[in-house]
Amino acid sequence: MRKICALAGALLLLLSLSLPALADTRALLVACSDFVSQMDLGAEISGNLHMIGSAFLSAGVSLGSLSIEDGTIGTQEALRLALHDAFDEADEGDLSILYLCTHGILSSSDDGQVYLLLGDGQTETPLGAQDLYDLIKDVQGEKLLILDACYSGALIGRGMPQQGHLPGSRITEPAFLTPFLADSSVHVLTSASGSESSWYYDSEGLSTGAVSYFASALSSGLGLYGAPEADLSGDGLVTLSELHRYLSVAVPSSSSQLLSTRADSLLLPVASGTMLSRPLTGFSYGTSLLTSDDPSLDFSFTVTRDAARVQYRLIDYADGAWDWDSALTFLDDGDDGEGTLSAGRKQRTLSLGSLLPEEDGYLMLQVFSIAEDQMLLCSERLIAVQPQLDESSLELMCSGGLRHPGLEELPIDVALDVPAELTVSVYDAEGVLVRRLLSSQLTRPSADSITHLYWDGRDAGGDAVTPGQYTIAAETRIGAARLKTTAQVSVGEV
Repeated sequence: MRKICALAGALLLLLSLSLPALADTRALLVACSDFVSQMDLGAEISGNLHMIGSAFLSAGVSLGSLSIEDGTIGTQEALRLALHDAFDEADEGDLSILYLCTHGILSSSDDGQVYLLLGDGQTETPLGAQDLYDLIKDVQGEKLLILDACYSGALIGRGMPQQGHLPGSRITEPAFLTPFLADSSVHVLTSASGSESSWYYDSEGLSTGAVSYFASALSSGLGLYGAPEADLSGDGLVTLSELHRYLSVAVPSSSSQLLSTRADSLLLPVASGTMLSRPLTGFSYGTSLLTSDDPSLDFSFTVTRDAARVQYRLIDYADGAWDWDSALTFLDDGDDGEGTLSAGRKQRTLSLGSLLPEEDGYLMLQVFSIAEDQMLLCSERLIAVQPQLDESSLELMCSGGLRHPGLEELPIDVALDVPAELTVSVYDAEGVLVRRLLSSQLTRPSADSITHLYWDGRDAGGDAVTPGQYTIAAETRIGAARLKTTAQVSVGEV
């Protein structure tokens, strides 16, 4: 396990809009592995290309519509030409995919910016948010950028401290502007917030090479290894909203961020057959929010071959970071008590009471298969343990308002000192629900115990709301107590 400050993926995806059928689907996969000023990534990111490419091939992208540029893109012009070759014939309703793997780096100047670094070993070029938007804005149809990189959320102003700005930023407006907001055909999903690193996993003999935790979960969520794990409604479809919610617990090491005006209705391509195999697949988890008086996690999975062994690893979140060095590992007892599992469905209950360093907090569960001397990461899960409290506090902070709904975002901070499932909603002056920003969603660990949210001034249908006064409401349950707090914001010139 190592840290990768790479943008292992700007996945530009033209999605179906639930009514019209996709006329065509194209994909361009780009990896930048060699650099002049930064650490070379080499073949360490090829596993991401392999997994994500396989997922989309299984979802119906033909080989003739799949293009790959591995280590050949070092300038914006080279990327522009590759995009033109891959997507020039795209029409409205087509599906266009750009997957870009490279470094994500903080600017060396005092402008609080994050850039993606294109590199081919001889030339390297920074790529900012505006640069990226300018390159993809003329592609016809819906565009989804999936950014898997250190600090990738910063490109959309997400997950950054101090009211949504990076340290050193001189921007003083309460709302964060980003070039992607004004174009409703662009949707952005990132692997991390603007202040987080992204991580990847490596193992000797791993057929797909080193892969990011995010890319692995993304592929599993879309059905690369069987049923799509991100299909939370069980209808066989995966919306962008479902995928984001799934990633929030399936990638514990970093927090996925989403910018989209229609995430609830945008359908993602789902694999129709198993392109790659794993010894363990089909993971299903019970609630990830446990209580300190009964911290037991129920889950199940399918063993696809006989004589498999399973290893669990638990990582504690302590002092504002995951404590990788003190991770606890142990083997599954197996079917016969000797550690070997036969093929078939397995039910497990993991009791965490004796494993918790404190009575509450967050843990990361990783599940590995061990077969034929190969150790393979097959699943991850964020686990939260809530203490038994007589009282707790919930605080909501959102200063200022939105002068230009649909063109800027209002940072919303929710402070809660214990893990919980959080609901955050927007209501108009008459008390009518305008939009749910979170719906009973598990909070994530953070150094400041704050959940950072953003509202772009749009309603649930993606339309900018009318000027006026609006109420932001946050609510949760701690034990038997239900907590709720509100804040008032103004929208438009009122």
